[in-house]
Amino acid sequence: MAHRPTLRDPALERRFRRDGYVVAAAADPDEVAAALEVFRAHPSGIEQGYYASIHSTDAAYKRQVDAGLSKVLWPKLDALLADFRPLVAAFMVKEPGAPAIVPVHQDWNTRVEDDGAGITCWIPLTPVTELEGRFRLLPGSHQYLQRLRGSPGFPAPFEHISQEIADELMIDVEVGVGEVMVMDGRVLHTTPDNRSGRTRVAAYINALPSEVPSVHYYKRDDGSVERYAVDEAFYTSFNIGEQPPGEPIEVIAPYEEPALSLEEIRRRHRRQRGIRGRLSVLR
Repeated sequence: MAHRPTLRDPALERRFRRDGYVVAAAADPDEVAAALEVFRAHPSGIEQGYYASIHSTDAAYKRQVDAGLSKVLWPKLDALLADFRPLVAAFMVKEPGAPAIVPVHQDWNTRVEDDGAGITCWIPLTPVTELEGRFRLLPGSHQYLQRLRGSPGFPAPFEHISQEIADELMIDVEVGVGEVMVMDGRVLHTTPDNRSGRTRVAAYINALPSEVPSVHYYKRDDGSVERYAVDEAFYTSFNIGEQPPGEPIEVIAPYEEPALSLEEIRRRHRRQRGIRGRLSVLR
């Protein structure tokens, strides 16, 4: 099967395939200001810690944020990406003075990942320095940590060693205000506390290739997993923890993930780093 590109620019595409992420220009100062105006015009009602706007149970608020951010930010992303469509746009906010760590995780499956994953386009709207908590990720992990991910919570084979992975193997990614980090949803990532005393505001847009249908995986109390076909409206109407509406298109037997040791993660990381290094030399 021929590779389906994510980025229009061949150099960015090569880095994306190798590392699972790239950083590029995305929004000019006027567009950043307009996105921040969407933030100010639609308060979340949450005043401390970390939250994403899709965590709200207020569907009208989520729709307003999605519409406002998409109008401002999607045109530039559309020009950067190779025929993608947006699923949902939202804010990720870290208020100062309260715990705001986003734990080591991978993003939800938004498609069947037989030949690729959905992407997250993460755009800081305020500065993200060491004090605000820079984005940290494990380059290349999209190649060797492939599993089901959905709501309300799936077993993570790395959960018991997540801090060791973050400390030993992850790297900080510098993303300036108005830049975008385009990331494969399978890449392992985290962000630390906001110690700046200022509110950190970032926007994100999840996206899929235009021709690929969107799905959501839901884990039932008995451990079985249901796969649902969903549309863009799902992401602003769905409340995390609820069973998606409609009938599942697939039911998977109780889903378990054997725990991975730190040494196994190290081994996979070393192997992938060697492959990435050889690809860099060849190119």
